[in-house]
Amino acid sequence: MRLRTLLQMPELGLTLVSGRHHLDREVRWVVPTDLRDPRRYLSGGELVLTGMMWRRAERDSDAFVRNLTAAGVTALGAGDHPEFHSVPSDLVDACARHDLPLFAVDAEVAFAEITERIVQRLSAGRSGDLASLLDRHRRLIASDGIGQILELIDRELGMECLVLSPTGRALRGSLELGENERAAIVARAHAADRLPQKVTLDRHRCYSVFGIGPTIHTGRFLVVGDDHTRWPPERRLVAEQLSALLMLELDDPSQRPAPHIELVTALREGRADEHLMRSAGLPADGPATVIVATGGPEALREAVVAETLQFDCVLKDAAVRGQARKDGALNDGVLKDGSLEDGVPEDGAPQPVSGFEDALRPPAAAWATVGGETVAVLTGPGAAPGERARLLAWARRCASVLQSAHPGGPGAVGVGLADPVNAPDGLRGALEQARHTAALAQPRPGRIEVAEPDHLVSHRMLLAAVPPDVSRAFRTRVLDPLLEYDARHRSDLLPTLRRFLECDGSWRQCAVSLHVHVNTVRYRMRRVEELTGRDLRNPLDRMDLALAVSLD
Repeated sequence: MRLRTLLQMPELGLTLVSGRHHLDREVRWVVPTDLRDPRRYLSGGELVLTGMMWRRAERDSDAFVRNLTAAGVTALGAGDHPEFHSVPSDLVDACARHDLPLFAVDAEVAFAEITERIVQRLSAGRSGDLASLLDRHRRLIASDGIGQILELIDRELGMECLVLSPTGRALRGSLELGENERAAIVARAHAADRLPQKVTLDRHRCYSVFGIGPTIHTGRFLVVGDDHTRWPPERRLVAEQLSALLMLELDDPSQRPAPHIELVTALREGRADEHLMRSAGLPADGPATVIVATGGPEALREAVVAETLQFDCVLKDAAVRGQARKDGALNDGVLKDGSLEDGVPEDGAPQPVSGFEDALRPPAAAWATVGGETVAVLTGPGAAPGERARLLAWARRCASVLQSAHPGGPGAVGVGLADPVNAPDGLRGALEQARHTAALAQPRPGRIEVAEPDHLVSHRMLLAAVPPDVSRAFRTRVLDPLLEYDARHRSDLLPTLRRFLECDGSWRQCAVSLHVHVNTVRYRMRRVEELTGRDLRNPLDRMDLALAVSLD
């Protein structure tokens, strides 16, 4: 429907105020809103109706209109505000400044009536699209889920696509993207305040990223190999509908069935047994380990656990690739002899090998959020004692990528790994150990930290047992003189002290790592001694400084 059609429907009570040169613009939908920034609920092509409840001062009009134009809306209809008998001049000026068509809405006509009449008109012209959508739903009911949806996207949009995890792992799809490309796309998606987002990797390659999940930072991403900003409204609507179907499929509760929740609940209560393990689809014998995540936000905590559990898939993919190499099906890559060359693939994602996809299965794990903590039981190769270092490296990589989506954000997530056990009756002890290591992670606000059992025999265990207010008081007393000095003189005493301690007190090594002269390091350390009253040659004084720095 074009804007000029609205003027031919007098029952709508719309009067054009400005933007006559845009009457051929298409209206895709109608959205009534009084939010100051409604961009998250807009996808472009809408006629926005507002009662101007967001307006507190004249300057608010420019901000409101700027948000609408950024969202790509077609036009604005204003009215129905008890304080205004006409559209305020500041709103008229803002629409003219941002080149947004503006309609005045008759106070006698309700927004609901305008919406209903326009939607009826739009629906009449889209009956064929509706029938096509229903047909797609019918085919999906009898389909294999994600694979069929991706085939539909390829067929309906005529372009390849790929589903990425929050950390950039390639989940499903035919679009070929390398490690660096996936990393760049996910980084741009995390940094965006709304999706879909256009991502240009170079002058010749442009992709569109749609969100699949409750939030940008913890959901998955649908990457389509084209620029969605050039699509007609109908094609963009199809992409959004299929993204929603993907979200329903990927977030299906069957991904974490009741037996998983029952196993985690029983584990917390100390009654996990072989029967519950098998009910959750896990082997009752062989190595198993427990992973615990605490803190929040919950969605971020669950995302880092879910990504960590995919390590088992990486190991399975390694075995598949090793066999493929032996069979002559794979001549290059990061894998050999069924194992990973450097612990974990550099991009952290298993790459499918043609003809071997069926050998990859979801990780042998059960996880759920119960009682304010997220608990996972991992079995199989990923839980083997020999994989401890690689599992830890994988978990830290996942945490690092997800943390980049929340720079300085709310909450703090601590992830703890336990030592492997060989029987269900050992899981209770593993849970307690994982809880302790999660507590030892001690993440700061906006951080995700991962800890392992080895930390239980370090100074971290002692610090975790100290009340937080005591720890803060100790750190303040020792380091505040350095912080105040650095702030007043714009110096780097505290960073230099941290690096000096990391270099085991080596003046030369510290100087090289900081790219300064060794005498500069000596001068700064003398100032540290003067300000803190500690002697860096004294082991006990150096320990005080090291403990205080570890609490920073």
